[in-house]
Amino acid sequence: MFKHKKKLGQNFLINKEIIKKIADIGNVDKNTNIIEVGPGTGNLTEELLKKNPKEIFAIEFDKDLSNYLDKIKNNCKNFNYKISDALTFNEKSIFKKNSIIYGNLPYNISLKLLIKWIYSDPWPPFYDQMILMFQKEVAERIVATSNNKKYGRISILTDARLDVKFHFNISKKEFNPEPKVDSSVLSFTPKKNTNFKLKDLDILSDLTKVIFNTKRKMISKTLKKLLNEKELKIIDINNIKNLRPENLDFSFYYKLVDLIKSRS
Repeated sequence: MFKHKKKLGQNFLINKEIIKKIADIGNVDKNTNIIEVGPGTGNLTEELLKKNPKEIFAIEFDKDLSNYLDKIKNNCKNFNYKISDALTFNEKSIFKKNSIIYGNLPYNISLKLLIKWIYSDPWPPFYDQMILMFQKEVAERIVATSNNKKYGRISILTDARLDVKFHFNISKKEFNPEPKVDSSVLSFTPKKNTNFKLKDLDILSDLTKVIFNTKRKMISKTLKKLLNEKELKIIDINNIKNLRPENLDFSFYYKLVDLIKSRS
């Protein structure tokens, strides 16, 4: 019998109806390649295989789960997997297009994985869609918009390159072992017309890190340290001087990136 490893954040979804709901989110057909991150014992994998995709390639960190995945591999010609670390794995070496990423992501690396896929290069990326499960509180931060206390760096970085959609929450009682928190399922679609290149994302990341480090303070003091007089006039500092970082929408932060870029 498999013994769950707490240090790897292993909480396996066991409710078959919910597993089917997650599988149904993706636009899967016979031409679809699926990358599944963290297949565990293969519950979602088996549901996805019912959709008869072109191929499913799973990335699993825990080698002790190989027995479960080998059984699936022996029964299905369109399934393969590798024991590897998803944070360093090169997904483009498997599929270069027509792919969907599915993942019940370990809570401790979920945001790192999302950032990795936001930073995909070239853009549009190798994936057409991502269907990912996060800790509920993290999902709320990802989908947040301005004038919301959850709004912050990850909201802004995500919006720069991805359209995100909330689907549903999942009670912690639907997992084995039961985690301490509920989860949420989100889907992401790459923005085809985004102008954000890797260097732009780096600027955006650095800017938002500085600005949101003092998120409870008025933004004017921070901006005066980051921008020159001409740039402060362009963003109309007098109109926003009493606002906090959470009160300024995505477009404001993207405008800051353009100002920084125009210096060189």
